[in-house]
Amino acid sequence: MMAVSLFCTNCQGSSLREYLLENTMSRKSIWFGIVSITLIAVLLGGYFFLMRKPVLYGAVVNPPMPAAEINTIDMRGNTFRVSGLRGKVVMLYFGYVNCPTECPLTMAHLKQALDILGTNAQDVQVAMISTDPGRDTPQSMSEFLGKFDSTFLGITGKPDDLAKIYQEYGIVVLEGGETHSSFTYVIDRKGQLRLTFVPDSTPEDIAHDLKIILAEN
Repeated sequence: MMAVSLFCTNCQGSSLREYLLENTMSRKSIWFGIVSITLIAVLLGGYFFLMRKPVLYGAVVNPPMPAAEINTIDMRGNTFRVSGLRGKVVMLYFGYVNCPTECPLTMAHLKQALDILGTNAQDVQVAMISTDPGRDTPQSMSEFLGKFDSTFLGITGKPDDLAKIYQEYGIVVLEGGETHSSFTYVIDRKGQLRLTFVPDSTPEDIAHDLKIILAEN
C-alpha cells in the first residue's frame, strides 16, 4: 500500500498542517474584508436614507417664495390677511359658489385631508377666494363652505382689491366670474409659497404633504 505523504507537494517543504492553516487564515481575511465592506455599505445607505429629503406629492415651488399679500374681507366681514395667519399652513383656492364640479371636489378633498391630519388640522386654514363676488354673498359662501367644514373661510372684497389678488396669483377670471383656479396653493407657517395641488389630488397625498410642511421648524 502506498504511504500518504505528510507534506504538501506544492508548498515548498511546508507541512500539510501549516499549509492548511495558511489557507484558513487567508479565507478568514477575505471574509473579514467582505463583511467590512458590506457593513460600510449598510451604514452609508442608512445615513443617506436618513438625510434624504421627504418626498412631496404636490408640485414643489423651488425655491420657495413669499406669498403675495392678500388684504380684503372674509364672509364674516372680518379683515383677511395672509400675513395674519403666520404660524398656520394656508390652503388657498380660487372658486365660486355655483361651480358645479371642480370647486366642490376640491373642497371635499381638502376636508378629507384635514380629517386624516386629525388634531394637526387646527394648524391649517383653508380659504376660498371668490371669483364671482357679484353673486357670492357672505351668506351663500358660508352655506357652501359649511357643507364641508365650518372652519373653511370664504374670501370676498371690492372688485379692484380682488383683481389685484387674481393678478398676483396668476388667476385669469372669465367674464361673468365663473372661474376656478387650476391649483390649490400651499403657504407654509412662515408665509412662503411651497406647493400647489391640482383638483384631482387625493386627500391622502395632500395630507401626506401637509404633515411634512407642518413638521418643519
